[in-house]
Amino acid sequence: AAVLARFAPHPPNFSPVYAALLFGGACLKKRHSIWYPVALLAASDWVLTTQVYGLHFGWMYLFNWTGFAMVALLGWWLRDKLSVRKLIAAAIAGPTVFFIVSNFGVWLAGSLYPPTSAGLLACFVAALPFYANSLAAGVLFSGVLFGGFEFFRRRNAASVAQVS
Repeated sequence: AAVLARFAPHPPNFSPVYAALLFGGACLKKRHSIWYPVALLAASDWVLTTQVYGLHFGWMYLFNWTGFAMVALLGWWLRDKLSVRKLIAAAIAGPTVFFIVSNFGVWLAGSLYPPTSAGLLACFVAALPFYANSLAAGVLFSGVLFGGFEFFRRRNAASVAQVS
């Protein structure tokens, strides 16, 4: 659903992708929790870039996928004992890690910003509005996804207890 949401109209970087990556990292089998979501996002990157926007698909996407994998890895931290505090921290850390990794890739490509520390800083500053949307979406959708999962888990546990 998070991958499909990327195709729906939405404000830039305001999608459930980070929440889904955290959820996958927390809930999928460890051996599938990184490659599977990242592969789906990589496929959607290719479709969006080449088919929807008609742009060049290049090596810079490796930075995005690395950032996505790091967000899913962060979900592993939520496996042991999930709390609201840990979820909020992960929902903030996920988009932050992605922001740093992906924008470093944009700067490293050298086509938009000069290869200097000032160029790197300019790249990060230019991306701040996207980061704000990422943070808001990460916190909102993580709350909805993990909260909804917990609600249905408790509801099903109660209904199973009533049958017993």
